[in-house]
Formats: sequence, C-alpha cells, structure tokens
Amino acid sequence: MSLKAKLRKSLLIQRSLMDKQEVESLSQGIMEKLVKVKPFLESKVVMIYLSFKNEVATDKIINWCFKQGKEVVVPYCIVDTKEIIPCKLDPERKNLIKNKYGIWEPSKDSRSPVDIEEIDTIIIPGVGFDKNCNRLGFGGGYYDRFLVKRKKEALAIAICYENQIVEAVPTDSYDIPMDIIVTEESLFYRK
Repeated sequence: MSLKAKLRKSLLIQRSLMDKQEVESLSQGIMEKLVKVKPFLESKVVMIYLSFKNEVATDKIINWCFKQGKEVVVPYCIVDTKEIIPCKLDPERKNLIKNKYGIWEPSKDSRSPVDIEEIDTIIIPGVGFDKNCNRLGFGGGYYDRFLVKRKKEALAIAICYENQIVEAVPTDSYDIPMDIIVTEESLFYRK
C-alpha cells in the first residue's frame, strides 16, 4: 500500500468516527472563518461540493451564498472520464439525486452546465491537507483535472477540520495545491 493510500485510509477512519454534533459544530466554525476570507466574500460565482460522510457540512455555506446573491455551482462527475462538469444549483435543491458513490448531484434532466471561466472560487473537499496547502483527495483525480482548466484568478479554497491537517501530504506532479485552507482554528495560504 502506498504512503498516500495508508494516509488516506487512516484519515478516513478518523473522520468516520466523528459524531453528527461534532461535524455540525466544527462545520459552523469553519463557515464563520470562511465568510471572512476577502476573495471568497468578493466572489460572484462559487462552486462548492455537496457534503457527505462527515465531510465539512456545506448546507449553511450554500444558504449563505444564496442570501448574498451569489450564483452557486456544484460538481457533476462523469465517472468514465473522471471529469467534473460544473452545474448551476437550484436554490430549492429539488433536482438532486444520489450518484453511485452516494453523493448528491444535479439530476440528468436538470443539469445546467456553467462555463468554468465564470467561476471565481472553488470550495473543495479532501481527505487530508498540510500547511503548505497540499491536498490528499479520494484518489480519483477529479479535482486535479478540473483545477488545471480554471481561470487564473479563480481560487481553490479547501475547507477541512483541523484534525485533517498532517505534517506532510505525499504529492505527485499532477497534484494541484490549494490556494487557501480554512479549518475551524486556522487559515493557511499557499506561499
């Protein structure tokens, strides 16, 4: 088993042991920090994941974005090509279905793709991170492929729990670092 795979497994086990109350409480703290990040505040179009399995909860962040008049975009994943298609999120969230991984995404007949050039900020999940803004994902490379296509000014902001920050994330040449990482306790900016 590779170093990445071992770290991923141990961090996923740790996250799975969190209870609902802890997830909600820490997610609230992360949101309170995120909404003070100036580039995020200034974003007009925000892409954000729909949380599952004890990831930092995104419901309140999404609601906040809508209240601020931001356009909210969510990922739709094409499994065969490991590609993300950004799609506009309906504020009512009526047209969502679970994909084969159990992740909510826009249903086939409701997908409204958004040009990646329009996205100002991309809020990204992950399994683990380090203080240099390196990210350990689930291993599919979806976000790494997506991030190379974004406009130069579009920020990649990861949200995670402080206990997901490790000494060093093993990286490969294709791994795209985050610009900012927000936890309930800290803010890390890529140098």
